[in-house]
Amino acid sequence: MPYLELSDAVPLYYEEHGAGRPVLLLHGWTMNGSFWSGNIAALAAENRVIVADFRGHGRSGKTAEGHSLDQYARDVRELVLALGLDEVTMVGWSMGTSVVLSYVRQFGCEGLRGAVFVDQSPRFMDGPGWDFALQGGYSPVDLAVFAQTVRHARPLAIKPFIAACFAEPPAAEAVDAAYAETTQTHTASALDVWMDMAHSDWRPVLPAVKVPTLLIYGERSRIFPGDLAGWLAQALPDARVERFAASGHVPFVEEGERFDAVVTEFLRR
Repeated sequence: MPYLELSDAVPLYYEEHGAGRPVLLLHGWTMNGSFWSGNIAALAAENRVIVADFRGHGRSGKTAEGHSLDQYARDVRELVLALGLDEVTMVGWSMGTSVVLSYVRQFGCEGLRGAVFVDQSPRFMDGPGWDFALQGGYSPVDLAVFAQTVRHARPLAIKPFIAACFAEPPAAEAVDAAYAETTQTHTASALDVWMDMAHSDWRPVLPAVKVPTLLIYGERSRIFPGDLAGWLAQALPDARVERFAASGHVPFVEEGERFDAVVTEFLRR
């Protein structure tokens, strides 16, 4: 089980599978690399797949500091340099996409071959002329209620959120198992990065994503309803859309075989 000791001495857990062009899988908020477990074998058949847990998540070190998208992106940069990854494709699910955008803002696209965005919006909060806020509308009151519920009654906030990630209602046992994984992230750390994500607006960064970008979005997403993928395709310099008709927020689980095939094809280009 390899760890990279980051520059501030936090151990970052990662795994490597397969050989070929490098692909870095970046997970969502309070999740970890194990959520990609159903996709690794197919993607690693032709590629060098690296799966990492962000600091404070999964098997990575727990620290009270550094829970921001910018710091997570700096951690990713350290991993990229330590492993000598060149021409890497970054696949970001949900918060992982925001980390990719922070990476581009801080380090540009040097060394990147491509990017895959999986069901994420560049802006969570409501705003004038903005149609793609979290869950179709996210106000400061919504944010405050969610944050207080996470702080004082975490399961009451997170379990319904996990269930809402799927187009079809998941079994209670599956929600409980996913929730158990999320508890590896301390509540304070989870809230720190959630607040950072909620108040971020990555729309100005989109024109800087100069590499080919694949947009994988669930047509039944309740986390980001509407044609967000179509809007992003217009905002990004070189993007194409793959819509997943039977999926919500987790198309790599809900339509795993198609997800693997679409991403593998993108990586072959």
